[in-house]
Amino acid sequence: MPSRRDFLKYTSIGLTTALTTISCDNNTVSQSIADQGTIKVRLGAVSGINSIDVWIPEDLGYFKEAGLSAEVIQFQGGGKMRDALIAGEIDFSAQAPLHVYLSQLKGVPLNVVANRRNLVDTSLVVRSNLQSQIKTVNDLKGKKFSVGEVGSWGWAVSVKYLRQHGLSEKDVEYVQSSNATTYTLLTSGQVDAAVTGAPDLHKLLKEGTVFQLVNALEPETHKKYFGAPEAMTRAWLSHERVTSQNPEAVKRLVAAVNRTFEYMHKTSPEKILDAVGKRFQGANLDAILTGLRTELQQSVPRNASISEAAYVADQQVFIDAGIINKLVPYSQAVFDKYAGHRA
Repeated sequence: MPSRRDFLKYTSIGLTTALTTISCDNNTVSQSIADQGTIKVRLGAVSGINSIDVWIPEDLGYFKEAGLSAEVIQFQGGGKMRDALIAGEIDFSAQAPLHVYLSQLKGVPLNVVANRRNLVDTSLVVRSNLQSQIKTVNDLKGKKFSVGEVGSWGWAVSVKYLRQHGLSEKDVEYVQSSNATTYTLLTSGQVDAAVTGAPDLHKLLKEGTVFQLVNALEPETHKKYFGAPEAMTRAWLSHERVTSQNPEAVKRLVAAVNRTFEYMHKTSPEKILDAVGKRFQGANLDAILTGLRTELQQSVPRNASISEAAYVADQQVFIDAGIINKLVPYSQAVFDKYAGHRA
């Protein structure tokens, strides 16, 4: 199984490779507002429910209304999307702020330009047939655990859960599979516990496969494990070349983001799914609908403003897990001119 050192080595290689592709005049925001009324931008996103706040403005025309001609490019993983952002192949990416922290510590000027989530929206679940054996996190010692790749966001969250109870990542057996999802690993009994979120979480709960041992959406639980009522777990990221050379593109993106969040909080989950349901063909729509009613309803912010405390709380997860070695100051990594700042 890859170690955290392997992950960090890979991350370093990815950043270095991306840096070498940057040319002095590379700027894919093709025309500024001074030249043309509509600004062309390329946006990066991953598939699935976590990008629903990208599909809504694309499908309902909010990007266009904000004066953006937006091409959304889907990526298989966050690392490749980050490297594309660094290389100038895209202008904005919808992903975890972790990639800003990693890049800034390598001297690469990525920035957070808008908030997308206010909470850690994943749960620690355990197979239901182990409920008599596992009452607390302490009981996970020696158990098989699925959290994605070592060094990933899910892995870092699992470390927070374990260490809060006097355990470490060495006290559990992490199981990774290149051809099996967390859902499959749990339903087949290959793992005992996992950190997972919507829609798989709700499918597993409905089927009775798992029970929730830790639900971070509960306010006291969130504060207990993450030290704050909010943590900015997802954001819109950009590069200094965009924020400095074409801030109008950022302004328009933020306008579309704010319109999207307003829509999400005023519209029923059923109508939202009707609007963007084509994005989830073949998926469990009941589980996605439950995710819209729970995790997304609670974690999606009212607007794009960036909380400094939530920024620090998210970053602290990765410091505690050893993925990054120091805090990247808010003033260095956040461009909040248009999104706005909160304490």
